[in-house]
Amino acid sequence: MKTDSRYRWAWIALSLIGAGVVLAQFFELTTGDLRPKGQAADLYGLRYRDDVNVLFILVDTLRADRLGCYGYERDTSPTLDYMASTGVRFENHLAQSSWTKCSMASLWTSLDPIRTGVTRFNHALPEDALMPAEVFAEAGFRTAGIWRNGWVAPNFGFDQGFEVYERPHPKPVPSDVRRENPHVSLQGTDGDVVENTLEFLRVHGHERFFLYLHLMDVHQYVYDEASAQFGSTYSDVYDNSILFTDTALGHLLTHFSDTGLLEKTVVVITSDHGEAFGERGLEGHAKHVYRESTEIPLIISFPFQLEEGIAIDARSRNIDLWPTLFDLLGLSTGEEVDGRSLVPEMLAALAVQKEPNPDMSAMSVEEPPIAYSHLDRTWGQSKQEPKPAVAVLDGTLRYVYGRGDDGQVSEQLFDRDGDPRERRNLIDERPEEAGRLRALAEAYLDDSEPPPWGEGTISVELDAMELNQLRALGYELP
Repeated sequence: MKTDSRYRWAWIALSLIGAGVVLAQFFELTTGDLRPKGQAADLYGLRYRDDVNVLFILVDTLRADRLGCYGYERDTSPTLDYMASTGVRFENHLAQSSWTKCSMASLWTSLDPIRTGVTRFNHALPEDALMPAEVFAEAGFRTAGIWRNGWVAPNFGFDQGFEVYERPHPKPVPSDVRRENPHVSLQGTDGDVVENTLEFLRVHGHERFFLYLHLMDVHQYVYDEASAQFGSTYSDVYDNSILFTDTALGHLLTHFSDTGLLEKTVVVITSDHGEAFGERGLEGHAKHVYRESTEIPLIISFPFQLEEGIAIDARSRNIDLWPTLFDLLGLSTGEEVDGRSLVPEMLAALAVQKEPNPDMSAMSVEEPPIAYSHLDRTWGQSKQEPKPAVAVLDGTLRYVYGRGDDGQVSEQLFDRDGDPRERRNLIDERPEEAGRLRALAEAYLDDSEPPPWGEGTISVELDAMELNQLRALGYELP
């Protein structure tokens, strides 16, 4: 795709001129936001509108606790913070895996990993799996996906329902853009995604659309001079890359604001997993299911501004995302899934905000379900026996279960109430709770309920080029 030259040069300017422009971009978005004020009735009324678009932004490898709106002390995310302040932020949101393909298969199907069966490098979603883009297409939306992560490539089944599903051709990047992740050799930047998005909007922005953007610069630790604000350690550079990506999103959302699209678009921002920085001797992701690699943001912004952004403390999961969006827009799939709509929580929070009353916070809201995050630690080795790691989350508790060679079991228990970073293992101090959660973990792994599309795991053959593209993301593969 080629974009209008004024937007292309606007993007290049963002990369070349200094931190002052980052602030100017943020100022332009916030002062130019003409969305009307809204409340619970407007939220409920979205299902009766026929002009609402959906912009789904997935920022790969983004930890929730590195964003200002989640309490981080550094100013890494002014754009995301603003969207949260005028919308809804879910404070305790869980990815269903710490590895992209497993996590995205669950996100798109609203099923836990044990039911999708997509837990290894050659697994794929079958054609019979009902994907959100298919639901939107059936409802009359134009559908497009623009992605840079090979784990969501079409050969793994993620293109179903999209009219356009493409990896943008990488463009030359400005000389001050740096890539600091030594394990990643992916070409281009998320500027390529932004450029293709602007071209899609130029052609189809007057139609109703569902647009999925999968960004990779945080995964790659990409930043420029303007976003080099926080130092040079591995962890600092990660923060720089968040600011770099946040600035790109500010540019994109300013375009939505300038063209009036923000006033008729639901914007969803989340991630597929987090990133570890040696908290437990682990770095990166796709290695275990601890807090740092599975706790991610979920921000939903509406075609109107909430007077005060609301934060929802109840546990939410990526498998809840599409049941929530379909409920908001009055769409139905008829499929039995593991996720649930979070609309009741949002309506209850808005009711309490309008008329503070402790009794109202519980109206029509179910108790949050048990949440699971799952990783087969031998996902990249097809000839090895599975070594599953499962996190079971119940209230403030996280129980981490690992099954290794010869059926050996490891387990840890954390309570974020009093230990928000989940560093103190309580397994010996609270044996009854550990036993209850152990039984849940083992029942989860033994779950034999098939997915809606029937029995069996789908596997695909990967050629040398596809394997090398995945190795470029920093993964060891056969």
